[in-house]
Parts: sequence; structure tokens; C-alpha cells
Amino acid sequence: MLTKSRRVIIVLSLAALLPVGWVLNPRVTQAQAAGSPRFLLGVCTHFSQGKGVVEMNLTNISRAGINAIRDEVPWGALEREKGRLEMPVQFDAYVRRAAAKGLNVLLILDYANRFYDDGDRPRSPEAIEGFCRYAEFVVRHFGKDVRLYEIWNEWDIGIGLPARYNQGGSAGDYAKLLKAVYPRIKAIDPNVTVIAGASTSGAVKRGWLEEVVKRGALQSCDAISIHGYNYGESFPQRGPEACAAWITNVQQMLRGYNQGEDVPFYVTEMGWPTHAGRAGTDPQLSASYLARLYLLARTSDSFKGLWWYDFQDDGWNPQYNEDNFGLVRPDLTPKPAYHVLTDISQLISKGRYAGCVATDDEHLRILRFTREGRDYWTVWSDDDRERQVILETPSPDRFIMVRPLGHDPYLSEWGYRDWTARASEFAANQLSLVVGHRPFMISGDLAGVSVVQVVPRPRRVEEARER
Repeated sequence: MLTKSRRVIIVLSLAALLPVGWVLNPRVTQAQAAGSPRFLLGVCTHFSQGKGVVEMNLTNISRAGINAIRDEVPWGALEREKGRLEMPVQFDAYVRRAAAKGLNVLLILDYANRFYDDGDRPRSPEAIEGFCRYAEFVVRHFGKDVRLYEIWNEWDIGIGLPARYNQGGSAGDYAKLLKAVYPRIKAIDPNVTVIAGASTSGAVKRGWLEEVVKRGALQSCDAISIHGYNYGESFPQRGPEACAAWITNVQQMLRGYNQGEDVPFYVTEMGWPTHAGRAGTDPQLSASYLARLYLLARTSDSFKGLWWYDFQDDGWNPQYNEDNFGLVRPDLTPKPAYHVLTDISQLISKGRYAGCVATDDEHLRILRFTREGRDYWTVWSDDDRERQVILETPSPDRFIMVRPLGHDPYLSEWGYRDWTARASEFAANQLSLVVGHRPFMISGDLAGVSVVQVVPRPRRVEEARER
């Protein structure tokens, strides 16, 4: 039993170890800590389509520590009379409210206009000029409230176009549009970031993005973006580690066309939908994959931001993938991924990656971070199976904070004995954790801490994964 003085010490230690912005109720967080983010931790919204209650959604977005949204102001909705551009009130409202809450707004400049090229992608000189005027109007209209613009959304497929144009758009036509619109936008505001690409993962794999780059895209933008979906693959190719490895290859390709220098890089859509049936992901596993991908993203200096698709489920159909990508349900009921993202948001957006911890187990991942003078380790199994991890410290008198993401943190003392082995002795400088697909976050003074043993544990019955 703890003495009264001992209990006071533990409470004070708990408060000291909590990151700035946390309170003792771990589900209550500040909207955003002061200072600019190192990384844009974003979510996609559909305010331009009239989905969701803007103010309620923005409040819940900020409450989770999310610092960016991605939405659109479609060309066809602004130029409803040829030659006359007007910003719809509802578009202006959601952008202004998001900016007022301190969120970084990424706006997509996209989709066709019925007055040009018969509603197809802008390819003729007249249509390209019309698109440039529309882009100039948007940038001028929003001023400093929007710092990020993405040119089109998935040009490589027929999304957002009449059915007769559902074939993919060519890399050459897209590069031609970039070359025209980029200097026009930068002339209005040289400080905005213009992002090119926004292509599907399939297009990247087929070489579409590389073809755009070959045609001079890096001279017609400030950054490159892709969409990273892999949820339809079989395991392990559908996991976050496989996605991160593929993203690393894309970044390497970009460096090859940039004299070996990094190209600022974003993933502007990514997610594992939680629908029932083929290619669906259990909500708990989807939350784990989210955490792992965001953590892995921070290991690359050129990776500047990742937007989860999307914040709110688009509907209630449990079998339809498009209705089940969200962090919250249509009524804002949080899914597990919302709580997990809340737990890592400040570390992701403001922490620094400090390297990995190597072990003899190829499937155990341990990433090290620092934030505001504290050390953080994130630990998980990349094959989703449970492993017992035994840590050792040179300073067993110190407490550490342990948090299974999505759950309450707890303060842990050093000390471990495997009482199931009768000959085992108590080790005052060791600590044991069993981790699986959900990362654990450990924080405190972790100087000198090492991994001394990793023990695979039998697969638990409830660990079901659709392959």
C-alpha cells in the first residue's frame, strides 16, 4: 500500500510528465498549442458539398489537435455565368471559420466548367485561360486565410466530370495546365504554396506522376502530392509500413529529377475505411494503422503533411466504403481513430523525429521523438502480432508515462520479474510491455533506456484481420 506522501509524489510526477496542453482528464485537450506546426496533420472535409455542420465539425477537428483541413471551391460553382466569377457564401463561410480557428486550409482548385471544352478537363487555350482566371480570383479572394492550393484532384481518373469523360487525363495535359496556372497564382501571392499531383496511388504506380515530372512539373509548383490508398491490397501490402515504404520510393523518384535534392511532399488523401466486407478494416485496426502511418511520416524531413480521408463518415451504409472513411460517424460520434489521433496530434505536429531503436526482431518498430525537452518512444508490431518488450534503464528511480494510444495514460515504476518462471529474479531496472498492432507511447526521461529482450506471444483469438 502506498503511503500518503508516496501518492503525492506520483500525482506530481504525472502532471510533470504530461505534454503541454494536456490535463489530467486525457480526453480533454487544448484545440492547438501555441506555435507553428512542423507537420500538417490534416483531415479532408466535404463542406463544399454541404456535408456536415461546419461549426460543430470544426470544433471537433480543433479539439483533436488537428491543424489542417482539405476541401475545395469547384470552378463550376464559381463561374455559373461565363466570364463572371462569384464566391458562393457557403464556401466563403467555411474557409473563413476554419482560418479563424487557426486551421491551415488546403483548397483544391478543381473540376471542369460546362462553358469550356464541353465540360471536360481544361485543355484548349480558352479553357486553360478560364481556369487561370478562376484560380487568380480564388487566391485574391481568400488572401492570407488560405496558404495552400492544390491543382486539381485526381486528374488521372474521371472523378468530378461528366460520365462521358470518365477516362483518365493525360500527364501531358496536366503538365500544360500547371505551366499556365502556376505563375498566375504566384503573381497574386508569391507566399502561397502551390501543390501539384494529387494523383491516385494507381497512377503513381503506373508512372503517371513521373511522366508529369518529366514534363517539367517541378518548375511549375512548390510541392508534390499523391493519394496513398492501399486498403484494397492483401496483407502485408495493405498495412501502413508497406505504404510508408512505397512513399519513400516516390520521394526518391522525385529527388532523381531534382538534382538529388528533396522535393516538399504531401499525402493529401489516405485512409483505411471501416466498412463491413471485402477491403474493410476493423475500426480498432484502422485506428492503429492511422497512428503508425502518421508516426512513420515524421521520419522524413521532406514529408510536410498528411490528410486523413476523411473527418466525417459520408453516410450510414455499413457495406459501402465511401460511407466509412471518417474519424467520426455522421452524427459526430467518435470512432477509435479519433481518440488515437487526439493522443498523437501534438507529437506529430510539433515533435522531432530522433531515430529508431534497433532490435533483433524485424517486426518490432520503435521510433524515438522529442518534444519540448521530453523523450518519446512509440512501440508496435508491424505484423499486428503481440510481442512482449522488456526495457532496461540505468535510472530505475525515475517514473515513465505509458499510454496505449486511444486509452488513458498511466504512470509506471521500473521493476519486473517473470513470476511464471520460478527461477526468475526481480530486476529493479526493467519494465515489460506487451504490444501489438496498436502503438504504445512512452514518455519521460528515457536517456540510456534499451531493449534487452523481445518475446513473441501467441496470437490472441480476438485479433482478427481481414486479409
